Amino acid sequence: MDEYSAALMRWFGGDMPERPLAFSQVAARAAVVYLLGLLLVRIGKSRFHGRPSAIDVVLGFMLGSLLSRGITGSASVSETLIASSVLVALHWCATAAACRWHFVGTLVKGRAKLVVEDGRLIRANMLSSHISEHDIYEAMRLAANINDLSLVKAAYKERSGLISIVLYPPRGAPEQASSP
Repeated sequence: MDEYSAALMRWFGGDMPERPLAFSQVAARAAVVYLLGLLLVRIGKSRFHGRPSAIDVVLGFMLGSLLSRGITGSASVSETLIASSVLVALHWCATAAACRWHFVGTLVKGRAKLVVEDGRLIRANMLSSHISEHDIYEAMRLAANINDLSLVKAAYKERSGLISIVLYPPRGAPEQASSP
């Protein structure tokens, strides 16, 4: 066994441990896997902390599961990093395509759905989005600091799952142009 292999065995328990890992080896694996996982997420431009869509959430769960296996030694570190890299690359390609072609964005991220229009609930869209009237009022309080549905020009269940609120302009104020 050369010096490099001996150091890997001593510090990390090898790529795929044959016996239980020592605490120091788990700690060393955790540090390396964390740093490499962070690098992968940064390269992949994932939005775990911003407005994650379903595609981001799925990647997050899968990466968490994969990376933890590399830390505990139930999977080899090299296989864990290869599989994680492939997932991040696929995610990157899918989100890049979603930015360039609307139909791909709709396919992988979904679409916004109108749930309130002119102060009226659109119950069919609410039902298909699994949104209750209580959810609408919560979003109104959190996003617009209001509790009166008649003040809402429109509300959408966004692709991220959040509910956005568009208010009528205050009386006497010029109305702003809305984007499509």
